[in-house]
Amino acid sequence: MVLSIMASLTIAAIPAILFFGWFLLHFTNFLNSIGFPFSTLYDWALPLLSGTFDPIVIQYFWVFVLFVPVGLTCYAIFLGSLLGLFKLSRRGIPFLEDGYYSSDTEAWLLYEYYEIYYVLFPYFAGFFSVFLDTKPRHQAFGCKIGNNTVVGNGRLFNPERTIIGDNCFFGYDAILSGHVYESGRLYLKTVKLGNNVTVGANAVVLPGADIGDNVIVGANTVVPKDTTIPSNTIWVHGKAIPRKSKPVAEKLHQPIGGPPPLDPEDEADIPENGERL
Repeated sequence: MVLSIMASLTIAAIPAILFFGWFLLHFTNFLNSIGFPFSTLYDWALPLLSGTFDPIVIQYFWVFVLFVPVGLTCYAIFLGSLLGLFKLSRRGIPFLEDGYYSSDTEAWLLYEYYEIYYVLFPYFAGFFSVFLDTKPRHQAFGCKIGNNTVVGNGRLFNPERTIIGDNCFFGYDAILSGHVYESGRLYLKTVKLGNNVTVGANAVVLPGADIGDNVIVGANTVVPKDTTIPSNTIWVHGKAIPRKSKPVAEKLHQPIGGPPPLDPEDEADIPENGERL
């Protein structure tokens, strides 16, 4: 595993270094050959820099001017290559099916090896970690996430064992885990979330949980393993409480960009003056 990580880092750096080398040798001449505005700015800066800075600054003028964006571009190339190599290395490790695995078998170790690439990747992201520790990173490692779902500061411990529907939202440090350790055994099972699910801050959803549509998981609550939560409920205090329907006034005055329109059955019960029949 260590050798695969070191090899991945080394190989991923090659295209980024080659790109930066080309930029260093050719970019100033390339931009000046384009003409306006690059050649104009270069001709304007040349007499100002000649008497103050070393000739190397003039020779690599655009290298110094565009160093930050080009440096970030090179780093993005490195991360893209590293992601591909990490995923390739991961394929060389057997995937464990859902179920129990004893600590005295090699399965436990295989599981840890399988997850290490997903866990390590953000540490190499640096500036880009704020973008990669979100939906794209989880999907890149196998998580199925629906449209308009915001993972944000939520934590997915096992992306390959996580299925999330549309329009879901995670509070700060909400956790979805496809594994749990218990009494010398490792338990693995896929976690499923339906559509329009809100997982409150610091909530923990354990493996095998099957959460229906339009569910709110309360903050600081735990959804035990293999728990099924019915649709249209609120999970709090270890039980599912049916959600009450919204008052008519609240349904009629939805903000711009708010929830979708009422169902036809609800609209039929509301006259033009907004009072219930």
